[in-house]
Amino acid sequence: MIVVCSACQARFQYDDSRFGQARTKRFKCPKCAHVFEVANPTAPAAPAPQPMPAPIPAPIPAPIPAPPTRPLVMTAPLPEQDPAMEATLASARSTARRDRDSLLAAAGIQPGGLPAGLKFSLAFLTGPQASTVQVLERPLIVIGREEGDVITQDPETSRRHALLEIRADGSVWITDQDSTNGTQVNGERITGPVQLVSQQEFTCGNSTFMLLVRNTSEYPLH
Repeated sequence: MIVVCSACQARFQYDDSRFGQARTKRFKCPKCAHVFEVANPTAPAAPAPQPMPAPIPAPIPAPIPAPPTRPLVMTAPLPEQDPAMEATLASARSTARRDRDSLLAAAGIQPGGLPAGLKFSLAFLTGPQASTVQVLERPLIVIGREEGDVITQDPETSRRHALLEIRADGSVWITDQDSTNGTQVNGERITGPVQLVSQQEFTCGNSTFMLLVRNTSEYPLH
């Protein structure tokens, strides 16, 4: 075969049997020393590229069935309240309340739970709330720094410091609630329930109180 240099177009003879099984062979031009490749004329043609298979389409999702509809249930309208029946019920409720209040009064207890004819108050003598008075309106009164019925705002007072109990006979008892600095009555730290009398003082932390009990039957409020 005739080999032609791709640079200087020089031509020279070459035995194509020397390609062997190679598809190409590199030559160096003896004239210009250019290196180039020549295809083997006896090599079989390269197989044509196979076409890519067509993509398989994604399956179409099945439609989501609609939720079953519940049958419409017709409800009958509520009957109107009989005025006579309503008046009877109201009268029964009033009678029950009067009976309950009568029982409490017979026991010496007001509907709110306090003994009838007595008014109970706490006067702040020392502490952040000094020179103020708070009326006691419940039979159980919690004294605490930030929680309870009587708030001291005293950092030396525990969150729930002491408990005042106003009993049906009009007596008042105080119990310490495991406070840090304790509760003192007559200068002594108490360890159990202690009865207080009117104008008696007790101390929780740095706050000192005086219990005030007023007989509203003998000294009516104006």
